[in-house]
Amino acid sequence: RPAALIAGIAPGRTAYGEQYHRAAATLAAMTGNVGVHGGDAGASGYIIGAQIYPFMKLGAGMPVTPNPAESRFPPRKNALPHWGGFDRLRTGHMNQAKVADAILKGKAGGYAADYRLLYVVNNNYPNQYPNVNKCVEALKSKNLEFVVVFEQFMTSAAQFADIVLPVNTCLERSDITGVGEGFIGYMGKAVDSVGESRSHLEICTALAERLGIPDFSDRTEDEWIKQIATGSPYVTDYDKFKKDGLQKIKLDEPYVAFKAQIEDPEHNPFPTPSGRIEIYCQRLADMNDPLLPAIPKYLETWESRNDPLAERYPLQLITTHMGRRAHSQYDNIPWLRELELQRVTLNPADAEVRGISNGDMVRVFNDRGATMLPARVSGRIMQGVVDIPQGAWYTPDERGVDRGGCANMLTKDEHSPGGAFASNTSLVEIERV
Repeated sequence: RPAALIAGIAPGRTAYGEQYHRAAATLAAMTGNVGVHGGDAGASGYIIGAQIYPFMKLGAGMPVTPNPAESRFPPRKNALPHWGGFDRLRTGHMNQAKVADAILKGKAGGYAADYRLLYVVNNNYPNQYPNVNKCVEALKSKNLEFVVVFEQFMTSAAQFADIVLPVNTCLERSDITGVGEGFIGYMGKAVDSVGESRSHLEICTALAERLGIPDFSDRTEDEWIKQIATGSPYVTDYDKFKKDGLQKIKLDEPYVAFKAQIEDPEHNPFPTPSGRIEIYCQRLADMNDPLLPAIPKYLETWESRNDPLAERYPLQLITTHMGRRAHSQYDNIPWLRELELQRVTLNPADAEVRGISNGDMVRVFNDRGATMLPARVSGRIMQGVVDIPQGAWYTPDERGVDRGGCANMLTKDEHSPGGAFASNTSLVEIERV
């Protein structure tokens, strides 16, 4: 001691992956490493105290107008009430993995509404959602009457839009950002908006005016940024902050998450009914849902190596992140495509029994769809597992077979009970073409 378990994120992106994260937090608590310098609360890797605390007080005191629509949302199934305010029972009432299913089935399928309009902002739908073929079916269905997409490029999502609103880039607007290790950053625009593109704020303000919402925004872009920055205790001179570009967060001592709760639990309870770290969760126990046990435990996933489906599709698919793009961003840049090819990685033993050599064009498929891309044979991946980096743009041929190496052609549109995409839980087969 002290010891920090940096849990990572990918295991949570599996079926029942929340049990992994609960177990990591439990281990940190049982070993006394929560709230101590050099310890960790079993965080997911990037959500660590040093990165969170600049955001905690940004925009403090800013008035927030409740969204009247949220009060009409039906409660989310299996959601716990958030102790201390934000109503997660209703916010995001439908899991994103179910968007296509909801469009196709609507009220008849048990959803809250018959969805008619899809409004896509900062999102490459269907590319980044599971079961792309089902997403495409929903986008083409008669149920969906209108699709609006904010975009800078003709992405997979924009291809299906009735209207594409040209949003500008981060180089054409100013913004504020948390830089991670104890800094707040000012992002001053480099150039004016190109062509007819506008910022998100400009587009939404113009639409609000046309929709008869006169009080949507009463400030300029700079006035909003100033209020957010100076509403915190960190920025006292806004003009200097803009000029310098960075504001270091000065602390009297290193930040330790949950230090107050550990050192003085009577006056600083944890945000739970008991005010303590709850390894056994009574609220989950009361739900009586075997897929959400009261204590973290191992649950056999769907499409595991023990699933009968493994006889037809014996390879487990994982969908890692590629260094040359951020999710689907930058995948359309030719120089970056040359730098690192989109390939499926498989073990030499799996390649040998399928007659696949390094560089061969292969077809990866299951009942949900197929994608074609080159093979990379490597001992750096275990036998029985294959990897297709997520984010490659969906590029269907005339038969609907993806030629872009889009991993979500193969993933299942089912989320883990805790809400996460199960993008690392799929069974596939590979054949040489």
